[in-house]
Amino acid sequence: MRHRLAVVAAALLGGWSSVAAQSPSPPPTFSASVVVTASLEPQLEEDLAATVDVVDATEIEQRQAELVVDLLRELPGLAVVQSGSPGKVASLFTRGTNSSHTRVLLDGVTLNDPVLGAFDWSTATTDGLDRIEVARGPFSALWGSSAVGGVIQLIPRRGRERRGSVRIEAGSSAYRRGGFHLALPTGALSFDLSGHLRRGDGELANDFFDSGGGMLRAEARLPEGWRLGLLARATDSEIGLPFDFASNPTPSRRQASNSKLAALPVDAVVGVWQLELRLARGESHLEVEDPDDAFAANGAKTRRDQARGVVTRSFGDALWVAGGAEWERETASTSSAFGPGLDDARQSSRALFVQSSWAARRLRLELGARRDQNSAFGSETSLRAGAVVKMGDGARLRTSYGESYRAPSLGDLYFPGFGNPELEAERGASWEVGFELDRGPFEARVVGFHNDLDELIQFDFATFLPFNIGHARTRGIEAGFGARSAAWRARADVTWLEAEDRTTGTPLPRRPEWSGAVGIEWSGARASAAARVRAAGAREDVGRVALGAYSILDLSTAVDWSHGVAPYARVENALGERYEEAVGYPAPGRAWIVGVGWRSSR
Repeated sequence: MRHRLAVVAAALLGGWSSVAAQSPSPPPTFSASVVVTASLEPQLEEDLAATVDVVDATEIEQRQAELVVDLLRELPGLAVVQSGSPGKVASLFTRGTNSSHTRVLLDGVTLNDPVLGAFDWSTATTDGLDRIEVARGPFSALWGSSAVGGVIQLIPRRGRERRGSVRIEAGSSAYRRGGFHLALPTGALSFDLSGHLRRGDGELANDFFDSGGGMLRAEARLPEGWRLGLLARATDSEIGLPFDFASNPTPSRRQASNSKLAALPVDAVVGVWQLELRLARGESHLEVEDPDDAFAANGAKTRRDQARGVVTRSFGDALWVAGGAEWERETASTSSAFGPGLDDARQSSRALFVQSSWAARRLRLELGARRDQNSAFGSETSLRAGAVVKMGDGARLRTSYGESYRAPSLGDLYFPGFGNPELEAERGASWEVGFELDRGPFEARVVGFHNDLDELIQFDFATFLPFNIGHARTRGIEAGFGARSAAWRARADVTWLEAEDRTTGTPLPRRPEWSGAVGIEWSGARASAAARVRAAGAREDVGRVALGAYSILDLSTAVDWSHGVAPYARVENALGERYEEAVGYPAPGRAWIVGVGWRSSR
């Protein structure tokens, strides 16, 4: 296909629940969401001096989205690169920064991998999520390391209303999946449980992806404004690896991974003070085995312990001030048939941070600072400042500046023969200016951004060690427009990006100069339909290998039968586009899926 960005015809909607839960039609206006990722105090999107997108539970279900990465692909400023079929490694580049420059959180708990520093999006599912918050820009002043290009937070549901749902679907390539969600509030206690089981093949032989997992959120509302919670999540997956790094077929090679996370959130309102505490531990285990090749065996075990506390006080409606402290420790061990790896390598950090916001009439100002002390490289200070000017009639102008850093990962520092304990942190300085307009059934946004990245960790092939020798610049424009009526919704976004390696003068790999998405949805009394197109321009992969432009059309539909039962269907890559997001790894072709969902009325 030669850049077929067209053919957005009336087709069919994403998500059985949109119909089953549909009573009156949605009002033809856009409303702001409350955001917790971009500030230490929950704020409306329109009050933030940052670019934020929120994908809520309704949209997740309407889109029939199994994986979080499928929702992120269509957001402006984000470039997703997956090495082949579902389940294979998926990287995310936010505003042209590296894949390790986005901090990923689950209810305030960090998910980034301690060995590599990035987060693999391939197995992150939407089960049990209330919303996904995507905050673009530097946020090290709030969240510390890795928050260079942005922060993505997965917010779990809270069982405030008694309800349950089940969804079962199947499709091409032997795909089948079942998922459930159950919310049980009982007096001062509430429980929210979700899970899934998935099976399916890919594009090649030995290209399967099987997974299962579950998440529990429990909460107890105590006297005197206290609230005690428990968040527990476990995931397990296995994929087939169809070939090795030399492109030789490997019909028996497997990769198995699992993760466990437990967190204790505590919240309270004591007089004029708001308190928030998070204690968490996360563990992961990855293992590669091949009965035909003993040298393919390798594995990794990681653990992260975290503690974070925040105290906030408001002084009327105009001013609030928040401060907090955070502690984190990462531990990793790796194994390989070729020799020793990391042996209980670890690094720890502690931080103090403060943020404030002041508003008067049409002006709102934000200011934040954080001081991190890391056991591996020393200390780092991060600043952030921003302003929002409300111009009337739904128009607003905002600007911000921020400093950020990424601590060297355990692999960068200590991997035998390839690590350098003398590494410093990578550093960034960024600014953005944006204009937004929300007027009745229409919304529009234009944002310009600029990132300077220094001391980037790069591998020196002369010494076979990593050093802080890289410099890069990314800049671009994100523009979007949305419109809606009682029955129709439409959205279009486009991103122009210039991402340059300042050391060599060449483009950074895997970042397209142009990308965008268009979506049209229709919702009737008992049926709904949608069509979506996403496109990416030409770009280079690692080694200056050219990859062509592509555009993908997805169609979906749902019908409301009765008693909460709703069959649905979708076609992914409906035009059968052949393309690669990573060189040598064919992306999925045309796929069809049919399913049925059931939701209790209460």
